[in-house]
Amino acid sequence: MTLEAKQRETALVLLEETFESRDKGGNYYLDERTGWFPTLDGVSAADASLALVPGGTTIAGHTFHTAFYLRVVTRDLRGEPGGRVDWAQSWTVKAVDDAGWEDVRRGLRDAHAETVALLARAQAWGEEEHEVALAALSHSAYHLGAVRQFMTMVAARRAAT
Repeated sequence: MTLEAKQRETALVLLEETFESRDKGGNYYLDERTGWFPTLDGVSAADASLALVPGGTTIAGHTFHTAFYLRVVTRDLRGEPGGRVDWAQSWTVKAVDDAGWEDVRRGLRDAHAETVALLARAQAWGEEEHEVALAALSHSAYHLGAVRQFMTMVAARRAAT
């Protein structure tokens, strides 16, 4: 296998683990069922909207921001021009109702699916694809960790009331 093919394969496996959860044994860094999608499956809109401090971020906010980020880093792969990004817009979601929470989760699923599809079908695995894969993985893993910490705090708050 060429280095290019190995890099593509590894990036796609890591994206699968980060979002879908591989759960096939031999995971690189996550326990089973701890990727984005299994993590969010049991989260209600109310819990996704709970800020730990007044005016703070929420699970819904981190989820929306992650989808926004994926759409930004894949612009070039889609053939869209780059340009200035309004990052404040990526944090506009805080509180959601049931329908809004479903939209935010669907947005993350769609952004992830598009990222994987663009990387998988790239004619060559060049610098741009490598950078997108690394950026998507590291940024998404950071926010997944934040969401999982939020869930611990939300559970503790709920148990205390």
